[in-house]
Amino acid sequence: MPWYLLALAGAALDAAYYALIKKYLGSVRPYILGAGVFLSAGIMLCAVSIIRGIPAIGPDFYWGVLATGVLNIIAILLYFKALRTTDISLALPMISFTPVFLIFTSYLVLHEIPSPVGIAGIIFVVIGSYILNMQKNAPLLEPFRQMFKNKGIFYMLIVAFLYSSSIFDKVVILNSDTLFGTGVTTLVIGSSFLALSLFQYKGVMQELKLGLPRFLLPAIVTFFIALTVNKALTMNLVAYVISIKRLSVLFAVLIGGLIFKENHLAKRLAGAAIMVAGMAMIVIFDN
Repeated sequence: MPWYLLALAGAALDAAYYALIKKYLGSVRPYILGAGVFLSAGIMLCAVSIIRGIPAIGPDFYWGVLATGVLNIIAILLYFKALRTTDISLALPMISFTPVFLIFTSYLVLHEIPSPVGIAGIIFVVIGSYILNMQKNAPLLEPFRQMFKNKGIFYMLIVAFLYSSSIFDKVVILNSDTLFGTGVTTLVIGSSFLALSLFQYKGVMQELKLGLPRFLLPAIVTFFIALTVNKALTMNLVAYVISIKRLSVLFAVLIGGLIFKENHLAKRLAGAAIMVAGMAMIVIFDN
């Protein structure tokens, strides 16, 4: 399967993941939700990897796991805060800025350089996310002001930067394989949230046991995100793959409007169309 179809599948799964997290945050405490989802996903990924055969471990594996684990834990804490208070179709578009950060970080760590056409496609993705963030009849610069007025939107912008840790995900994958490295990283993240839960709450193990049915669905989605996106990362530049993955906003707009009954769906879809144009520039002219 072509890398861009794998990344696009990851985008659809990513939007479903955020929708499930937004839904469950109303009834499950954040640290426990993080522990349950990521431990479940990590166990699934490692179990399949063991069945397939544990890969040879490269020299950069452990520092890659540490780097992506720490950055992802901080990012997850922030997007949990954001999704509890902010429309999903306003919060999620902010992480579309991740590919812009990746232009620089992927060069520094992986020495990957997008072509001029590829950079233009990435910029189109960002412009689309900007329009998605605009409210009806708002001034042109209003979304930038809203980033600082609405903590949820600002948190997701920080998450966008932290998610440039995808460069370390690729380091982990290249030093193991598409399943094992992500499985270990996910277990590290889940274990960290379990430790935070035990420190913060009482009755954690009972709550984890009772909440297992809720954890399984987002964990399964996380498993398939790893399958699709990780494979795509081995086939092309990180900035390109994550740009396509960030089209999760297109699916999030639909979810936000159809399921959560959020407003201004038509205008946000116009922004999503620009993002699709950016994807086309990357896929057609720089593939």
